Amino acid sequence: MAQSNRLREGTTSPTSSSAFREALRLAWPATLSMLLHAAYRVNDQFWIQDLGAPAQAAMGVTAFYLILNFGFINVVSAGALARIARFTGSGEVAKRDITFRTTMWVGLGWFLTVGALGWMASPWLVAAAGSQGEVATFANDYLSTIYLVLPLIALKPVVDVVFLGLGNTFLPMILAACAVGINFALNPILIYGWGPIPALGIAGAAWATGFSKGLSGGVGLWLLWRKWKMSPSRLGVGLHETKRIAAIGAPVGLFAGSYAIIFLILLKTSIEPLGQSVQAGLGVAFNGVESLAYCGLMGPATAASSMVGRALGAKQWHYARQAMRACWAMSALVAGVFTILFLTSSEWLSSLYTNDPAVQQEAARYLWIVAFGQVITATDAVMQQAMTGAGRTLKMSLLNTAGFAIRIPLAWALSGPLGWGAAGIWWALNIANTAKLAAMVALFRKMQIFRPHP
Repeated sequence: MAQSNRLREGTTSPTSSSAFREALRLAWPATLSMLLHAAYRVNDQFWIQDLGAPAQAAMGVTAFYLILNFGFINVVSAGALARIARFTGSGEVAKRDITFRTTMWVGLGWFLTVGALGWMASPWLVAAAGSQGEVATFANDYLSTIYLVLPLIALKPVVDVVFLGLGNTFLPMILAACAVGINFALNPILIYGWGPIPALGIAGAAWATGFSKGLSGGVGLWLLWRKWKMSPSRLGVGLHETKRIAAIGAPVGLFAGSYAIIFLILLKTSIEPLGQSVQAGLGVAFNGVESLAYCGLMGPATAASSMVGRALGAKQWHYARQAMRACWAMSALVAGVFTILFLTSSEWLSSLYTNDPAVQQEAARYLWIVAFGQVITATDAVMQQAMTGAGRTLKMSLLNTAGFAIRIPLAWALSGPLGWGAAGIWWALNIANTAKLAAMVALFRKMQIFRPHP
């Protein structure tokens, strides 16, 4: 019983049914939290539509820099999740608290540095993605502001992984719901102005994101102190913990960052030559629609990282395997639902974000094609999150980076020489994801993370 109590806030026994119950307990709030996270992009994409197609295209360009930023955040958050989950599972409260304090202080310095460098580099980053003219102006206004408020934006996901490591996904969901509500209310006010508040244009969307996430993260810190007596108020950075967090988190940051960088190369080499309608269609489909599918299937995958990490900390190897299977079943189910939705309703979904017929057509084309890769993405995500929870991230991240890289020549060949146009780029994503999953399955079996290690 002592071992079971360490695994989560309630009780957990090492059976298939209890694994499914805990997976469900963690997965539904995590799924809602992820969907609420996607709602920031949906909010922005919805509210800026009156600024025109160039603003929509700018959101498509900057979306991948936002993903790159989460790569930087993952350098801290992924390592913190694995370590806190492991110490929660083993019942080592003092070590857990050292990890927490180290995460918060090291993270603050890291995010301030990334934010400052990103703000200075924003014009170059926008140009590197292939943006020109009015699209570039909108993209720079938005992206430079995002970097100004990056420490506030980063606070929420870092606090979330602390809760996740503790086995609690409910409180992050509640905080996310409140933050998205604030964001939705602030967006039109800051974008278009209201009373004495001036219109900030597309930059207003970035300010709304920073304020709402920073407020939510601050409340999360207060809750961690009230319920678990975890506080970063006194400086307690552990050098060993800093190294361990970085060793686990840096590879995860690498593959998250490589995803964004490679997609930015695709924007420059394959998507930009096809024109503004394709850029804007990608922005609508990726930000406004597919992000919801990804966050939906990532909820159960995220639960897998917490369950596997705590089970391995408690040396319950068989339960860790059962947890992963239960989370995969849920993630695949969510992915299947979105597959059907994309295949049957892609045009209607695209029409929710734009009245431009050309943009609608390109967005619908993207959704119909990527529908065939949703279950593949779910399977890949659960395996990655299980390896992250186990703290085994290096080989997994290198494989992901290689899998992302093959998108570049595939997309160029299918869209250009073979004459498939934008459809060739989207089919290249499916082909590359399938190849990457096959290699990931082989790696996962070889790593044997569910067996005792000396």
